[in-house]
Amino acid sequence: MISLNRLNRLFGLTRKIWILSKRATLLFSLMATHLYHGDCLNHLPKIPDASVDLIFCDLPYGTTDCSWDVIIPMEKLWPEYERISKERTPIILTGSQPFTNYLINSNPKKFRYELIWYKTKASGFLNAKSRPNKSHENILVFYGKQPVYNPIKYVIDERYKRKGKTLGNGNQSTVFAIRGEKSENYQYLDDGSRFPDSVLCFPSESEIGMHPTQKPVRLLRYLIKTYSNPGDTVLDNCMGHGTTGIAAVELARDFIGMEMDKEYFEKAKRKIQMAETRIQLELNFES
Repeated sequence: MISLNRLNRLFGLTRKIWILSKRATLLFSLMATHLYHGDCLNHLPKIPDASVDLIFCDLPYGTTDCSWDVIIPMEKLWPEYERISKERTPIILTGSQPFTNYLINSNPKKFRYELIWYKTKASGFLNAKSRPNKSHENILVFYGKQPVYNPIKYVIDERYKRKGKTLGNGNQSTVFAIRGEKSENYQYLDDGSRFPDSVLCFPSESEIGMHPTQKPVRLLRYLIKTYSNPGDTVLDNCMGHGTTGIAAVELARDFIGMEMDKEYFEKAKRKIQMAETRIQLELNFES
């Protein structure tokens, strides 16, 4: 026989899950996705001032002969980025040298730091005898004022954890300063979690017909979680197959996507719609 206290705890837990599910359903129902086909320089002026919380873009690097791989003039792009950004909007752009230097030099005042995406699947095999294969790309973070930052901790291997220890009553020189009486015993336990590093390891994705420079959804989830909150608006003005849009939808963010190539645009639209349908079905099932 289940005790009354246990029933109360079980009911409370069930009610909490139900409320969270209802909130998630409400948040998802309020989300908006806007997709634009065509040149982003023509569509960005349509976006209202100070309306975007996070900009992520995998711009063309100009390193291939592909028709879509043409560098967008940053002197035209930055005024639009800054106009649609809020006061604390981060602008995250991917790059690979020498394009990386071009991006940094296009706005050195707002460049803050670099992340490295280690993609596990190297490229450049045709030049393997003359230079190292390339297994990383740069992720550049620009902003004016400190943006949202939700660090996603990772857990280290058990054998690398520090042993817990207890420090006895201490004074200013042994523990920390407290006005008045000495501090009580202080216990330090290492739970094995660590703040994120600047090198991000997410395996490259491979699928038939994928965009040649497609970034993995897991990487985009990580960046969107880190630099925005649920309900925020995320913009990608070169969305390719819609990876950013899929991650944004999965994380309950509004999404604005732009893509010039008609075939890529249609694929992105289908993928994002499929993600929205899948999430709606999951929420309906949970509720």
